[in-house]
Amino acid sequence: MKTLRVALLQLDVAWGNPQANRAKVRRALDGLAPCDLAILPELWSGSYDNPRMEALAEESPACLEEVATWCRDTGSWALAGTLPWRTPEGLANRAFLLDEAGGVRGTYDKVHLFPLLAEPEHFIPGKAPLLASLRGAHFAAAVCYDIRFPEFLRRMALEGAEVIGVCAEWPLSRIDAWITLLRARAMENQLFVVGVNRAGWGGTDLYGGHSLVVAPDGTVLYEAVEEEEIGTADLELSLVPRTRKALPAFRDRRPDLYGFLGENREREDTSVAPGEEETEIC
Repeated sequence: MKTLRVALLQLDVAWGNPQANRAKVRRALDGLAPCDLAILPELWSGSYDNPRMEALAEESPACLEEVATWCRDTGSWALAGTLPWRTPEGLANRAFLLDEAGGVRGTYDKVHLFPLLAEPEHFIPGKAPLLASLRGAHFAAAVCYDIRFPEFLRRMALEGAEVIGVCAEWPLSRIDAWITLLRARAMENQLFVVGVNRAGWGGTDLYGGHSLVVAPDGTVLYEAVEEEEIGTADLELSLVPRTRKALPAFRDRRPDLYGFLGENREREDTSVAPGEEETEIC
């Protein structure tokens, strides 16, 4: 039986302060019991301090090295959250998968940019998912708003993912949606979902915590509280094929009927009519 021990670092991120966050992350990592994989939240170097996003990107290599050093010291892997990362095309909201030697095994640029936090104004969207082999597990990554797009995570499952790690900054006001969506993505794809959210105030928003580990049948194996918390869970990887054998939903798919999704259809008009208020959702 293969088991993957994951550590979830649900941190209260200091707004726009990479130095403070680097120190906090290193203390948190150094305090972990042995694990196979540690996962950090989205934009943990400074959150959505958008006016200073370029400056935060300057600090990103040092932030990444902090996690890489821990990987080398402990022989563990890390999904090093996301960091604002400079590319020739612009800034990306980029996740890094680091191996036990601190090397970058893969990166993922957030594909679905959240308009209500002005992400399209500051980041370029990613173009491909991340899938990698991690200590015998087929692992994939997603970021926050991505979990509202089931077809994207279904693609990961169809390409062999057994575990999907989700880095997020999800507000407390919509934490029920966070929990529901993570459970749904795990159940419909019959795999493990590990969602790591941030906690605490950031700008004018209170982030919700409730980091979650969900089994392939939708059972919640671990749920954090609202405040800062670090937890671990053991993923019994054999549950993935066992669940899929017991309920062979993948076998019963009808892809011949799914081709209409997004094809030959104009984008719906999502503009707000005069006098209507935008509803802040994530």
